[in-house]
Amino acid sequence: MRLVTTTRGFIPVIALAVSAWALSVPASAEENRGGGGGGGNGSSQVPVSCGDVAALVAAVTAANNQPSGGTVTLATGCVYTLTSAATTGANGPDGLPIITGDVTITGLGATIRRSASAPDFRIAEVAAGGSLTVSGITLANGRADAGGTADGGGILDLGRLTTNRATITGSTASGLGGGIEVASGAIARLSATDVTHNTGGDGGGIHINTQANATIASGNISDNTAVNTGGGVANYGQTLISSVAVKRNRTTNFEGGGIATDAGPLTISGSTIQQNTAGSFGGGIANLGSTLNVLGTTVSNNTATLNGGGLFNHAGSAQLTGDSITGNTANGGPGNNGGGIFVDGGTVTLNATTVTGNNPANCQPSIGTCTT
Repeated sequence: MRLVTTTRGFIPVIALAVSAWALSVPASAEENRGGGGGGGNGSSQVPVSCGDVAALVAAVTAANNQPSGGTVTLATGCVYTLTSAATTGANGPDGLPIITGDVTITGLGATIRRSASAPDFRIAEVAAGGSLTVSGITLANGRADAGGTADGGGILDLGRLTTNRATITGSTASGLGGGIEVASGAIARLSATDVTHNTGGDGGGIHINTQANATIASGNISDNTAVNTGGGVANYGQTLISSVAVKRNRTTNFEGGGIATDAGPLTISGSTIQQNTAGSFGGGIANLGSTLNVLGTTVSNNTATLNGGGLFNHAGSAQLTGDSITGNTANGGPGNNGGGIFVDGGTVTLNATTVTGNNPANCQPSIGTCTT
């Protein structure tokens, strides 16, 4: 078995989910809730003509330099195609100027994308101390694979990132976070955001690093691929996932087709983890050493090449409350066991949780009334 830790790198369930949300939002995110977002009183607002990339870059630069923050407003439904990097810093080339101030980029159905024929660069980088809010737009086709840090194919967040009704898609990082890398010490708040069709070394969709805080509420994390761990999400920080569909993600080689978590605490509430595939253990979720709490969540139709089709618990603790673990499959490994839940370390506790119809067994070893 090969286990990876990346250090760079309807009952009371609704009430439980609400409680989890109230109690589990990272304190640092709560404390910073009043800041960020640009566009407030005294901020500048700059409209950008349809498709005008030079004007977009200039507007982001201007917003960076506004003491009160600035808002860049894209034309409705327009596409802004980046053909070269705007800047190259210590972390490699970026399609937009590095976000050092308080910047909001907004637009109804607008898209900022890297041209398929352009050299490699990610779309956006948020510097430590910077704040970026992305609202109503799509960021697409970024590539972090050329010089500097090969993390965050779509967005590299070293400061504070907020997304609302946004889409991060088609991006690639040879390192961490194909779609988004939330670096150590950074904060990310994603709301009604789709992170889809991205590829990374660890964290195909999103990678949350040690000492980072992330809150992901509603939206989809789907069809992402990680070479190593965490096809949809790889968590090493402090993360809350609430009312999110985590579907059809996969790992090529190792653990956590949907989600892999280690080191930092992870709460999953009122979500769906479905049709994910792991190259080794944990088709739906792989817990490699976190305090994992899963509430009111369905884990179904996931597949592990080895053991733990629904949940693989190697270390740490997992508490499942009001969940449904059903229709998951484990295809191999010693004893070919644990289609639903496979435990080879740490502890798993089941509270009002149904584990049924998994293949070849529901729980290995037995957990309370859930037997092999």
